[in-house]
Amino acid sequence: MAKYFRKLGCLFLLLSFSISCSSLLKKEDYVPAKKDWSSQNPKSALESFPSGEKGTFITALEKAIIGFYTPNNDISKLQEIAEENKSRLRFSASRELRSFFYSETPEGYYASEAEVIFLHILLGFYYAKKEQYEEALVEARYASNLLNGEWSAEGQFDDPNLRILLASLWTACGDWQEAKIDLRAALKLSPKSAWLRQYAYLEQAPKNIFLVLGGPGPEPFMDPEINLNFVRGLRKLGFEFKGERSELLWVDLEGNQGKLYLTPSTQNWYQRHLDRDNSIHEIIDDSKYFQLVTLSTTKQASILAAKVTGSILTGATIVALGAGITYLGVQANSSEIGGAGIIIAIYGIELAAKMIDSSIETSKKEFSEDLDISSNYRYVRFLPEYLWFGTSKDNLRFPKIKDKQSGKEILRTSTFGKIPVTIGFYPDVKKED
Repeated sequence: MAKYFRKLGCLFLLLSFSISCSSLLKKEDYVPAKKDWSSQNPKSALESFPSGEKGTFITALEKAIIGFYTPNNDISKLQEIAEENKSRLRFSASRELRSFFYSETPEGYYASEAEVIFLHILLGFYYAKKEQYEEALVEARYASNLLNGEWSAEGQFDDPNLRILLASLWTACGDWQEAKIDLRAALKLSPKSAWLRQYAYLEQAPKNIFLVLGGPGPEPFMDPEINLNFVRGLRKLGFEFKGERSELLWVDLEGNQGKLYLTPSTQNWYQRHLDRDNSIHEIIDDSKYFQLVTLSTTKQASILAAKVTGSILTGATIVALGAGITYLGVQANSSEIGGAGIIIAIYGIELAAKMIDSSIETSKKEFSEDLDISSNYRYVRFLPEYLWFGTSKDNLRFPKIKDKQSGKEILRTSTFGKIPVTIGFYPDVKKED
């Protein structure tokens, strides 16, 4: 009896694990929300946001990114996660510094450095919008600490886009000196962005700052490559970036205008995520993926064998029918009947060949779909693919941000901060036909 209950308990745990895994969101679940986001409609994107996974690190940050451009100001979950991060950092500092970014979230997700740092900067912007500058400064200092420390086993993670985002937060809090430090760090990390120099060494703070988050956010896809490790090569991922990197400018009611400068791609965020994810799970993932390859190969081979056998039997039946008709034609001295039989027999052979070819193509497609891990890859969507940054030397009246080529006005927040900051979002994608 005890043995029976142990088996029942194991079955229950497996079932629970299966249900919890199935509740995690997949790529296809995001399609409606991503479509609305790419149409520059954050309100609709929130309404169509998938409901299958609630309160996790990923969905909390994703909703906060979208909600920043709407009247939605519920940041309680974001605050909760931020405090958990700070508690974990205090623990890590007393134990092993380089283990900080390897700590799992409650749902078993290993957040990347970029995602964690972006979360704290975004929370800081939320506070600054509410004129809670002390709270905003806490988040800015924390993000700065993470960027300047070596918290990961792979070494320090630094990035020009995160530095520019942080500089904008310092500016909103009225601290131009700290903002300049991060702008200089961004210039050092991206020396080709020579335009940063004019801001990194500017003594007096500008009158206005414009920051625009660009691109709808990359999507993962399977990117197989030749690899000494066959399995690892098969499960390699790439990220597709769709942003067009258009030219933007700001204009105000008086006709004043200025250029916004493009930053480098955030591709480094995603590559780092992949590298760290692989370093944590490499052996386990290889083992799991090898099992998946084996199971899929066995399944598709069985299906294909059955389909080929069926195709051959179908073809053989038709050929036999044609042969029979040909025989009757010969017996009746009818060349017409005999010819018809031959045509039917040839058709049977051709049909069988087509059915086999079709079966092989279907099996290849289903095999690829079985092994495509991009649909289930977990990461934070709706993050920017790049930024635009600009300033003005004079006070402006009701400034707007526009696409230089199309003249289209882009989505933006109301201007906020001790030094006025305007933050916008522009999907910057080609309109689909």
